[in-house]
Amino acid sequence: MLVMAETELEDVKKYLAATKAALAGAPQKPHDLAHKNLAKANFEGRSLARARLMGSNLREARMARADLVEADLFGANLSFADMNGANLAGAVLRGAALKGTNMNGANLAGADFRGGVMMGASGSGRIGLDVTDLTDCLAEYATASRAQLAGVDLSGASFQGANLEGAILFGANLANANLAYANLRGADLSDARMSKTSLIGADLTGAKLANAKADGANFSGARMSEIESKNVDLTRCIVEERPPLLARDKLPANLKQALESHAEWLASIGRRGSPAVLEGADFSFFDLTGIDLSGAVLRNARFVGTRLKGAVFLLTNFRGADFFHADMSGAKLHGTMFDGAKLRDTELSDAIAGTLPISNSDGTQSSRAQPTSFLNADLTGAVVKGFNIGHAITDGARLP
Repeated sequence: MLVMAETELEDVKKYLAATKAALAGAPQKPHDLAHKNLAKANFEGRSLARARLMGSNLREARMARADLVEADLFGANLSFADMNGANLAGAVLRGAALKGTNMNGANLAGADFRGGVMMGASGSGRIGLDVTDLTDCLAEYATASRAQLAGVDLSGASFQGANLEGAILFGANLANANLAYANLRGADLSDARMSKTSLIGADLTGAKLANAKADGANFSGARMSEIESKNVDLTRCIVEERPPLLARDKLPANLKQALESHAEWLASIGRRGSPAVLEGADFSFFDLTGIDLSGAVLRNARFVGTRLKGAVFLLTNFRGADFFHADMSGAKLHGTMFDGAKLRDTELSDAIAGTLPISNSDGTQSSRAQPTSFLNADLTGAVVKGFNIGHAITDGARLP
């Protein structure tokens, strides 16, 4: 296991002191953190704008919400780092290792991810990768417009809902990548490898796909007007007018069994079965019309593109869940918790929010009550016609 050397820890302390002084109005002298061992260092929320971090080891570093505008991260090892919500606009990430990195919600506009190799400071050794490694990284809902991603390895990565308008993905490896509902207007995907890439609901208007190898790519529900598709064999792809919806009986066995037990628990008023506790479960693109998940615990679950029309959610815990493009029209949401949930572009027409009284353990009425809560939730683009959202808690939420 890599451990940060004491002298390098002192470098970090000096850098943070310098940025603090700059914020207070003192002259700022840029600090150089290049070629340092900063594994697992904590830079959360820190100002690292234009910092020199080339060749540094930042594996598993905590950089959530950090300001890395125009930072030089050439050849840096950022594998499995937490860069959730970080600002990397204009940053140089050429030849960087970003395998498994969390860049959800990050600003990657204009960032340069192309491969790159240079000699070490001593004139020996190599810094950087010929092909920048973004395999299995998470960049969902990131802003990556005009980002330079030519030739990058994005296999298994998720850019779901990301803004990649005008991005250069020429020759990139997008095998098994998730680009569902991404904005790829005017993007260049020429010569890209797109085997089994999910482009469900993506906007590809004006995109270039010439010579792309798209075997098994899923374009269901995608906007594909004015695309350049020379030498692309779409007959080997899935191209449907609407995104697919899977029947409930196609759920994985463990989820299906948990929902059946939950239904029994509800029907017997708790005498048989058990309430569903399915934290982080994935129900994306399933048809769960009319389902009753009252009392279930589904924190951080995924319901991307799921049909939940007319569903019943009484006192359900959906904290941190993802309902991107889900259909919850006409759903009953009394006393349900959506705190920190993602409900971007969610259909909530005619849904009903309200407060539910909480009974004591013996079934008698208590003085407690649970309102529907969207505390700090993201409802950007949600359709709320006929939805009485004013009856819910919306403190800190991004409203439509």
